[in-house]
Amino acid sequence: MSERTQMDRAKAGIVVGVLVVVAVMIGVTVANQPTGTSDATGSTPTTAAAVTEPADRPTTAAPVVPGRPGPVSAVGDGVYKVGDEIVPGTYSAKAETRPCYWARLRSFGLPGSVIAEDNLEPGETQTVVVRSSDAGFKAANGCIWRRAGRAA
Repeated sequence: MSERTQMDRAKAGIVVGVLVVVAVMIGVTVANQPTGTSDATGSTPTTAAAVTEPADRPTTAAPVVPGRPGPVSAVGDGVYKVGDEIVPGTYSAKAETRPCYWARLRSFGLPGSVIAEDNLEPGETQTVVVRSSDAGFKAANGCIWRRAGRAA
């Protein structure tokens, strides 16, 4: 094998290696992007961005929110992984001034991922049972969902 061919193969190997590293870094960065989640007060943690997606647009991944201490029992706008970010149980919310949306999810971002969903109209109160078998729970448009009972 000529010295030039060896040099060309070495360069190609370096380029492929760099591309693999860049692809992995992009994948890790995308996987660790926080979704718009908020705490029971409605304020958004500094590690999460506000939700701007329409309620009918599928979520592409389970949220990862750095610094969140584990499952919570009250949630605002966002997509929450059951067991990791939201405690299974019975939740209630009241739509104050505008309609709000909720959905129980069997998966994240796949067709048919919604188990059940509904919209609350202003002044309406609704109760939802988030089961431990659900993959996730999604809330949008401003309602605060508070856990009222034991795990389902």
